Formats: sequence, C-alpha cells, structure tokens
Amino acid sequence: MVLLQPCSTPIPPELWQLKVAPDQQDFVLPISCIIAEQQPNEHFQLVHHQQQLAGFFLLDTGYSQQHAFAEPSDLGLRSFFIDQQAQGRGIASAVLRQLPAYCRQQFPGFKRLVLTVNCRNQSAARLYQKHGFADSGQLYLGGSAGPQHILWQSLRNEHALRH
Repeated sequence: MVLLQPCSTPIPPELWQLKVAPDQQDFVLPISCIIAEQQPNEHFQLVHHQQQLAGFFLLDTGYSQQHAFAEPSDLGLRSFFIDQQAQGRGIASAVLRQLPAYCRQQFPGFKRLVLTVNCRNQSAARLYQKHGFADSGQLYLGGSAGPQHILWQSLRNEHALRH
C-alpha cells in the first residue's frame, strides 16, 4: 500500500537518506539540496510504501511565479522521485494514480497539476502520460540539464462536475 502525506517539521531523518538511481541524477537534485533550498511556497510530500519512506515530491503553490508557461491556478509538481532501493515495485504509478485526489484535498482551488520532465528522460515522460498527464506541446528551456517537456493534468473533480 502507498500512502502520501505532507512532510512534518522537523524533517524526518530518513528523508535525508533517499537517493535516485545513478542514471536519474541529472534529472533530480540530491535531497540535501532540495531541503536546503526549500522556499515557503514549496510543500514537501512523503511517499510511504509498506510503512517505509520510499519517495518524495514537492507541491509548489507559487509555480506560476517562476514559470511563465504556468497559470496562477496551476499547482507545480517538482522533484518527484522514488528511492533507488524502492524502484521497480509500481510505487510511482500508485502515487500518480492517487495524486489528483490528494492535491484536491491538500490544495483545493488549484485547477491543474503541472510539471516539466527532461526530454532525455523518456521513461518518466511515458509514466506521467500513462497516468493522465498531457503534453502541452511546448518546451521549457530553463532546465539545468537541457530542454524539458511541459506536462499537465486537470485537478477538476470530474465526478463532482457531473452532479
């Protein structure tokens, strides 16, 4: 079972131990840098699998302030990764299935979840698209590791819209 939850303060010690696989290091900063550079609009989220910390992501409520392609009603998904020791178990897919409802609950009022994924990281792009993210057809050129696809997913509750 995969559980998503906001990160408590102080930062849990096991969070500092999370690492991505070596071939993913171009795409995600080390967790120590992410923690050190946290801004007030960045909300750390934890991924637990079988009661163990297995991953991390942050939800950025000020995403549009840093990215001209984003709207003020967009919630940014950033620094999403599953620890290298926990990869290959379907955890990322489970997170992405839960994410729209989780975002609606934790950050009501946002209309879309938006992210960028490096053009060289095709496996991640396919994973996001498999779980409902659409490619905007635009590229973000401000990434440190090269151009990135801009992907988005609606956060509107389709069930509620029908009633």
